[in-house]
Amino acid sequence: MLPPGNDHFVEAPTLSYLDHMRTQTHRRSVAEKEAREAEWAAQDAGAGAPQASVEPIPLDVSNTDEEVFDSIGMVESTTEVGSESEYDDPFATVDQSELTMLDGDEELAESAEATIDWDDYLFEAINQLVPDTVPKDFVKKRRMQVPSDSWYPFKSKEVIGSFDRAIQHWWEELIRTSFTVLDWLAHCGIHAPHNVSRRVCSPPSHHLIDRLSTSTLDNPTSYQIPMSTLTSSFIRKNVMVGVSIDARRMFANNKKHFYIFEPAQLITGEIVVPTFIYKEGLELYAKCAIPEMVEVPCQTSKHLQIHSALEFDSDLLVPINVSKFALTYDEIDMGANGMLTSLCSNQLWATTPRPLPNPWRIRAAGKVIRHMPINLYADDTSGNLSKRWNKHISFYCTLAGLPPQCAKMQYNCRFLATSNQAGVLELAEPIVDEINDIATNGSTAYDPALEEDVLVMSLVLCFQADSPMHAEVTNTFVPNVCLNPCRMCSLHLAKLDDKRKQDYVRAFVHINSSGDHSPVPSRSWDDIKTQTYQLWETAQDGVKCHFENGEKERGIRDTTNRAFVEIIQDKTCPELHNDVKALAEKDVERLFNSMLKLKGFDGCKDTPVEILHVFLLGVVKYMTHDFMKSLKPPQLVEVLAAWQAFNVNSLNIESIQSKYLSSHFRSLVGKDFKIILQTAPFVLYRFMNESQITWWNSLLTLATYIFETRINNMSEYLHDLKKHINIFLCHSIRRSAQWVNKPKFHMLLHLPESIERFGPACLFSTENFESFNSVLRTASVHSNRSSPGRDLGLRFLNFDALRLILSRARICNRQTNKQFYAAECVSQIFSQNCLIQKSMGYNRCLLGSSSSFPTQIPTPLTKAEKVPIPEYFNQFPHSQVSQVSQLRLSDKDVLRKGFFCVLTPGGDSSKQVIGRAESLWQIKQPHRTRFVINLTHFCKKGISRFYRMRILEKTGSHDYYSVSDIKACLNIQHDCNSGRCQIIPNNGSDSKKGEGAPPANILVHSDDKQFILNSASLHSVVAHRQLASFHLEPISPLTWKSAIAEGMKEWASSTKARQTQKEAAASKIAAVVEA
Repeated sequence: MLPPGNDHFVEAPTLSYLDHMRTQTHRRSVAEKEAREAEWAAQDAGAGAPQASVEPIPLDVSNTDEEVFDSIGMVESTTEVGSESEYDDPFATVDQSELTMLDGDEELAESAEATIDWDDYLFEAINQLVPDTVPKDFVKKRRMQVPSDSWYPFKSKEVIGSFDRAIQHWWEELIRTSFTVLDWLAHCGIHAPHNVSRRVCSPPSHHLIDRLSTSTLDNPTSYQIPMSTLTSSFIRKNVMVGVSIDARRMFANNKKHFYIFEPAQLITGEIVVPTFIYKEGLELYAKCAIPEMVEVPCQTSKHLQIHSALEFDSDLLVPINVSKFALTYDEIDMGANGMLTSLCSNQLWATTPRPLPNPWRIRAAGKVIRHMPINLYADDTSGNLSKRWNKHISFYCTLAGLPPQCAKMQYNCRFLATSNQAGVLELAEPIVDEINDIATNGSTAYDPALEEDVLVMSLVLCFQADSPMHAEVTNTFVPNVCLNPCRMCSLHLAKLDDKRKQDYVRAFVHINSSGDHSPVPSRSWDDIKTQTYQLWETAQDGVKCHFENGEKERGIRDTTNRAFVEIIQDKTCPELHNDVKALAEKDVERLFNSMLKLKGFDGCKDTPVEILHVFLLGVVKYMTHDFMKSLKPPQLVEVLAAWQAFNVNSLNIESIQSKYLSSHFRSLVGKDFKIILQTAPFVLYRFMNESQITWWNSLLTLATYIFETRINNMSEYLHDLKKHINIFLCHSIRRSAQWVNKPKFHMLLHLPESIERFGPACLFSTENFESFNSVLRTASVHSNRSSPGRDLGLRFLNFDALRLILSRARICNRQTNKQFYAAECVSQIFSQNCLIQKSMGYNRCLLGSSSSFPTQIPTPLTKAEKVPIPEYFNQFPHSQVSQVSQLRLSDKDVLRKGFFCVLTPGGDSSKQVIGRAESLWQIKQPHRTRFVINLTHFCKKGISRFYRMRILEKTGSHDYYSVSDIKACLNIQHDCNSGRCQIIPNNGSDSKKGEGAPPANILVHSDDKQFILNSASLHSVVAHRQLASFHLEPISPLTWKSAIAEGMKEWASSTKARQTQKEAAASKIAAVVEA
């Protein structure tokens, strides 16, 4: 060790560029360099007056911490919050080297959720974080591409997919398009066997049907499910807003076909032009424009004219029930003026003339046109049971109009394509071409409801995926450490350091400097397309920084186009430049993201905010990690006991694995976070301070709105949802403005837009598709190691063929060109065998009619449950009365002893009764059977200040009610806070310490009098909300200003505290070294 004061001391070499930048040598060199440059600049400028230094934006904090439950922290601060210029910057005393965007928050750091170019991503992030440009050599990139390969710049790959046009069940169309697809595959360097020479993996099914007669996009589901389900009532007319006009083309009435933008005559004699078709309730409507006949100067003909650019919500459109349409365009007689067809010269004028009759009338050739929008999904799936290696990028889809109970079945989920080497945009290219073809030309299929062939049209209603996958599909940056963290709005940073400024924090929560709501302008899909093409033109100058700076400035990143840009800017491979130019001249669209050309798709609006990844695996996960890591071991003991004592009745939770939740809280999945949301007040609140409880309470209230499955009044629901999102974000920012580093908090602001467009959030959640990943994973485990993609494609192809046969789908015989379907004895293998149905992902119980409830669950009564027949039933002398153990009230609700429920006797909502079931009885009469419940009454009291929920108190009285009067089952917990319930050692536990072992301590309730209505329940949320009956005021502008100021100070304070800890640790290490 060199002696102190040695001028020749040399610091040890650093392995990290960032570590090097923090060394004294580097800082001294930078300071000397800046001093020299400043001296030279002063000499050049002469004796000019020095410029005033730019002062950082100061902040202020209101120390008021008064919180009253009725407003839950929303009372306006009594401290005046002045302008920013009156206060000091809270980050002024913080070492700049500590101000990384993660701020030492490793626990909240998000894991990667998609396959992206991490080398380029890391290189870009480092360059944005540090003042000097990092040489590219610091982030060495391993090039996997082979320049001589036909797939260059992409890796050599194998793509397996279900292509609609290559899998038609019409023989002539099959031959023509199969060669088209083979030519496309050959052009892309994929060697695929010819359709007639494919090897057979399942010979028995191949004798019945050629595998190529199945297709995920060729309407196999329409063979199995009545078409009426495709326009279920939950597909609201809001979905029609913003969708391409050409996506909905015709409707039928009295065996006549009426088309949009084609005049029709009503039964009243009025002539209208339908422009939109939608379903409201059970009725089909057309929004119609009233045409005008305009004289053409110097001509004998006339123009039939309507207003141009009519939107769905335009006041100029009149909704008309389709049953009122009488005559089609070619049947309208104008009396003395002759037929309308000759009078208007077969043209309808708006901005430009439209030909009449509608060209789709000719294409349909008398067939009914069925519109079948799909939900498209892409995800990376592990190819083995460990869920860690051999990632497969896969595409699935399902029909967008299926009822929720049908959409959840794996039977209705369709596999499209997969590859363990190709990227998502490479896989998307043939899928986009197929969907565009179906949207443009249609596909013939058989409709069992009409018992005739129909023309099927399809488009992508929404694209579901996690955040990184959405970013890649929409040509935006992964929303992590970037300057443009949102794909839906133009939230932007000039540099990453601006995240510590109030301007960005306010923009992050859509608030202006006055504290009023001020949303950031939305992104435009057309603008993204235009800017993507402009970036390609920018790249032609050969200067890489121009292209990369343009990406950062616009917030645009097309991974496909970026690969070609790397080629033309790579001076070591000039022979590939001509190949790229040739491809650009032949088909320039192939140089870009194929999703840009998907018809009817808007990447900014049709990629909804997904609640599994954004809310559960985002916001809830961050807050859970932040809290659980602060608990001490003695506190974890109490957490285990509280979770074990939690009443899971009416929550659709079988049991709570308390040891697993507490030990593995860093690696939980979505369903685990749902459990934490519903149990937090009764398990975690006891270890929280007032501020934490207020924050978590706003989260739990918001969760009940997010997971609401049935929306009766959309406008009222959206108003409440937006209010509670703002309340939660306000508390989050007040806790620490550092949460702006998590873009998923910001994405909550866009959730109402997605719900307004697509309906309840559960309808576009990826949980249904995530469960289908297990099917792919199981198939991959047993696939061929050398070509797993091909084996997976063949397995799913055979499965679809078998599913069609057993479902009695109409199939075309390739040899005779005739349709056939399996005999009834064959289909009975599926229809009468529950095990076969379950193996194929079909659950008949989910389709049960509500009229079949309540039903008895045949379980025996325990000795503790058995009671003598009460005297109440003496009034039924000719009936057979018996006690039952359990009743099923719906497909999700079960009722047994100890369960709480709310009733409306006789349907009178003004006489609601809340009670706990003591016993259940069945009364059998000659012509009917009914059920009766014995309830112990509970009455509503005030609001618990600790739980922030409604108190229920036992009255001691009881009575008998009809089970049919039950409105909802409730989740009610014991009030352990007021009852001061104790945690005592569990004498019945043994010495085992496994996760399945009994808990070492148990929570013992002190009484049976006072309970709490669990308003955090995600089951029957409307009933819980109505019974809780308390109102929260929206955030005021002054509260917003105060919250942001406090959050900024808290952020600076925590950063400075970490800096102090590091300095103290460094001092200790230095002292040890010197000693």
